[in-house]
Amino acid sequence: MRFRFSISGACLLAAAVSCGGGGANRPSSALLITLDTTRADALTCYGGPPGVTPHLDALAAEGVRYERARTVAPVTMPSHASMLTGLYPLRHTVHTNSQAALPDAARTLAEDARAAGLDTAAFVAAVVLASDFGLAQGFEHYDQPTRPALQEDIHYDDRPAAEVADAFLSWFDARDAEKPFFAWVHFFDPHLPYQADERFLQQAGGDGYHAEVASMDHEIGRILDALRAKGVYDTTLVIAVADHGEAMGEHGEATHGCLVYDGVIRVPMIVRDAGDERAGSVSDEIVSVADVYPTVADALGLRANADVDGLSLFRRAVPADRGVYFESLYGFYGFGWSQLAGWADERGKYIHSSDPELYDVEADPREERDLVGERADVVEHHRRRLAALADRSVLNRTEEDVAAAALAEQLQNLGYTGAGASGGARLHPLDDSDRPNPRDRIAAHRNYLRSIELQTTGRPAEAVALLEPLVKENPLHHLAWAQLSSGYVSLRRYEDAAFAAQQSLKTGYSWYGPHLNLGLSFDNLGRIPEAIEQYERVVELKPRHLEILDRLVVLLTSEGRADEAARYRAMANEVRG
Repeated sequence: MRFRFSISGACLLAAAVSCGGGGANRPSSALLITLDTTRADALTCYGGPPGVTPHLDALAAEGVRYERARTVAPVTMPSHASMLTGLYPLRHTVHTNSQAALPDAARTLAEDARAAGLDTAAFVAAVVLASDFGLAQGFEHYDQPTRPALQEDIHYDDRPAAEVADAFLSWFDARDAEKPFFAWVHFFDPHLPYQADERFLQQAGGDGYHAEVASMDHEIGRILDALRAKGVYDTTLVIAVADHGEAMGEHGEATHGCLVYDGVIRVPMIVRDAGDERAGSVSDEIVSVADVYPTVADALGLRANADVDGLSLFRRAVPADRGVYFESLYGFYGFGWSQLAGWADERGKYIHSSDPELYDVEADPREERDLVGERADVVEHHRRRLAALADRSVLNRTEEDVAAAALAEQLQNLGYTGAGASGGARLHPLDDSDRPNPRDRIAAHRNYLRSIELQTTGRPAEAVALLEPLVKENPLHHLAWAQLSSGYVSLRRYEDAAFAAQQSLKTGYSWYGPHLNLGLSFDNLGRIPEAIEQYERVVELKPRHLEILDRLVVLLTSEGRADEAARYRAMANEVRG
């Protein structure tokens, strides 16, 4: 165990190392604050811009700030599933957003807390963490954004930090103040598009991303002030941790999800415990977001699942040989790329794919020098760790654990790659692959994202010009095929649109977009029975699609299928209210 610490905390270090998880002043409640899309260096206390995160900085000054914390995936849902179960994605089986719900077989932190008699409540900011996806297990109160019947744009349905904080404060003020609690508060603000108020823009020196972080920090301050006002701040374990970071152009990645370099994998993690004698210290221990579950369970004395991947950080040292797992299957499910699976410890950071990589992140923090050909012993060591993890038990998944199709399709429409995808057979982290390494497809990915922007702003010819070479180079990119079919529909190239939509469904999975494009193409080509078949599939996946319901009424009536037309007319009237 290695610590850097302030002079005020130095004399307390020896006691902190030896006390284990016991000791006096054990907290009775816990508050988990998750910071979506927040790089470690976005916080001032991690070297970020001055004055952006005063409340998180103050929390760090009273707790332990972990310098080498990593997430399990650069994607929201898998990361939060690991926090709440203590399991890596290989074991809880959630690898992408809206692929499927966390299995009901999972044992969650909220379930353990509720069984111990604690109040349990969650306040999430984005639809990607909606209760449909299984994270609500054990929460008596699960507060989430209201979803529209139909999505009107490509951005996620979410709510700003102020609304999330208001929801928490309303619950907190109304509850029995004498009863212990476990609460989870999730903030989504640092996602694109950046829309922070002017005061936060000024606080962040005009930078939109850091302004969103500042806005989030402000609301965290309100929440912590409420704990102080109720007299429970010093009896509450507070953990603030990000689910993943944001690449900001590093390694060519604009946002997050595709790659697993430390811009998106390294996260801020602060554990504040009033009884911990390490207060104000900075730890260089290797830790994971999967440590949240065992840390909170240990602190609160819960009867918890012992078969987890995370370790308790509650007044405990972390073994010097500790390693942590991370992955990204974002490109595997969405773009036809190789999976990424990795292991990081004191010996280095290994990334397994169709073209493996190894980095010494201490000497090379930007991960620019690949050592995979120079350190065969380290590579083999990391591969053994990945193989051992893959041999561990996994949660049993049933049909009921598959997320509701309507919500998955809504998220697919938002661009959350992996929505609705079936995981199929379990992937092994050391699987060989002839698919391209995601690292080598980032330029193509930028073209894909640009094509969406062009299509949605009425420039389909330019979108098609970007997509045609992309699918030629990578015919497994089913989302590019779907986007290409949309471009062809806009250009009235219906034969081409039908072919592209069929390729999307052949190489990917069934979601409403390709079916809609197929229906539109067949309709305009005069292939009415085939158009009806596709439109009916659209309505199965998106039951409140009024335009398609009305079109089905017209086509079925023209085909002499009056009873079927009446059924869709009734559905359309119900949507209209």
